Amino acid sequence: MLRSSITTLDGYHGLLPRTWTRDETCDEAYVDAQNDFQAAKARAFVLPIVREAPVRTVLDVGCGMGGMAVALETEGYESYGIDLPGLTRRWSSAGRSADRFYLVDPDAFELPFLDGSIDFAFTFGAIEHVGTTDGHADRRPDWHAVRRQWLREIFRVLSPGGRMLIGGPNRAFPIDVAHGPDSRATAWERWLARRLGATVHRTWGDNFLWAYPDVHRYLEGLPYGMEARSIGGFLDFSRVPAFARPTARAYVARMPRSLLGTGFNPWVMALVTRRADG
Repeated sequence: MLRSSITTLDGYHGLLPRTWTRDETCDEAYVDAQNDFQAAKARAFVLPIVREAPVRTVLDVGCGMGGMAVALETEGYESYGIDLPGLTRRWSSAGRSADRFYLVDPDAFELPFLDGSIDFAFTFGAIEHVGTTDGHADRRPDWHAVRRQWLREIFRVLSPGGRMLIGGPNRAFPIDVAHGPDSRATAWERWLARRLGATVHRTWGDNFLWAYPDVHRYLEGLPYGMEARSIGGFLDFSRVPAFARPTARAYVARMPRSLLGTGFNPWVMALVTRRADG
């Protein structure tokens, strides 16, 4: 199932350059905040979707402290997590198994798994940072090409009939509570972000966020199908302020299925299936 690893760091393996040195740039506060509710999010939102089809192997891409992967393992799945090298010491202190957690190079994203070896992969809040120079909102000149390679690499490891759930704030929706403005935001967008405490952005043109059409752009030519999913049940684990959650829940709950794949949906939640005939 696993490809040959070329690097070991703090006991964890990955397809990293041999010259790689430890990256200590992980956001400790963010990692801790995510870790507080990872297991609950896995059971409340991810597990019901995993159970819709026969699944043995599960992969969390951008797993952070790995709470979701561990929770799914306790549910009987062969569960793996991957993330950047800055987390190795945190993984070790938390007792994360080197047989279940692996490292990836953010500049040359390669998964350490064989083709077709994963039945279900998921990633939340990661793709919008892929192809950036700062890991946040400053896009590289080749950012679309980098994201294309990133998404196709996850697709590569899916088994025939396997699925991947890709989630992140929707560029086509004008409000983003999870991030600051794009590095090329206009003056009025930055002014609104300061006043409102949330990013308000244009829904046209480029932005470091992504949208449903990008899924088709990046997977063009591959044997796949895509279904837009509701983010109901996910909001309690997001950065929507507590005072706004009742309104947000009602908005999402009443959204017609026909609008899930549009700019009316605050998040992209794309369930991609690798067709068994491809």
